[in-house]
Amino acid sequence: MLEIRRVNRYRRAKYPRGRFAQPCILPKSLARRGAASALMLALLEACSDGNGLTGPPPLPPNLVTENEARGIIEQTFGSHGIGFQGDVPFVLHYGPKDSTELEVDGFNDSLQVGYEYIYGSDELSFTPRAQSALDSLVDENGPYIKPMNAVDDMGNYQRIIQETIEEFIDTLKAHGVI
Repeated sequence: MLEIRRVNRYRRAKYPRGRFAQPCILPKSLARRGAASALMLALLEACSDGNGLTGPPPLPPNLVTENEARGIIEQTFGSHGIGFQGDVPFVLHYGPKDSTELEVDGFNDSLQVGYEYIYGSDELSFTPRAQSALDSLVDENGPYIKPMNAVDDMGNYQRIIQETIEEFIDTLKAHGVI
């Protein structure tokens, strides 16, 4: 068991005095070359973008652009006879006094059907809360707006977008919208 005792006198530790040289681990020729390399690295760091990394900035992920996706989405809807008006303002109501203004990429007023391909700055307004609210409207009486996150599979993006929209069209058919 731990015992606690009162200390009457504390002795201060004594350390050796004087200067002590640490031996150089690197040979002098390597140390000279290392100094030149360190200077060059410092110059490169000064030219960087401020995040401490040298070299070119990292490449952004390969995402399908909004224009490419819009073309595929509208072509898929067009094969079912549905056309859209582009960039339509839309007010999404979460509750009685809680709403947000959105701009959907395409909307058909007569069917109350639309879509949004979330790319770039769209992520600021189409938050996960807004996306889940739009998805819940499909189970109610609409409007039926399909939010779709940006696709990063460049090899299969056409198939992925088409399948997602075809599933949405099947849901619209099941609800008797089209």
